Amino acid sequence: MKEIEKALEELGKAVGDEVYKMAGGIFVKRNKEDIKKELEEKLETLKLRVSTLTKQEEKMQKRLSELQEKLQQAITSTAAQ
Repeated sequence: MKEIEKALEELGKAVGDEVYKMAGGIFVKRNKEDIKKELEEKLETLKLRVSTLTKQEEKMQKRLSELQEKLQQAITSTAAQ
């Protein structure tokens, strides 16, 4: 995400309507607006992925806490017998 944000920042500084984009091992001349739209779409996709992964992580942390609590209760009840 940081790389795309930096690329968009640098793209804003570019003079003219054409810029060069790295494709494989070569640079290809492209329209500045096309590249900007492409980068913005990639950035939005990455933000959605990060959001989804964050939510999944929170759910997994909650589930882990629940399992730890159940395990602790099971250990405590076994030890008490």
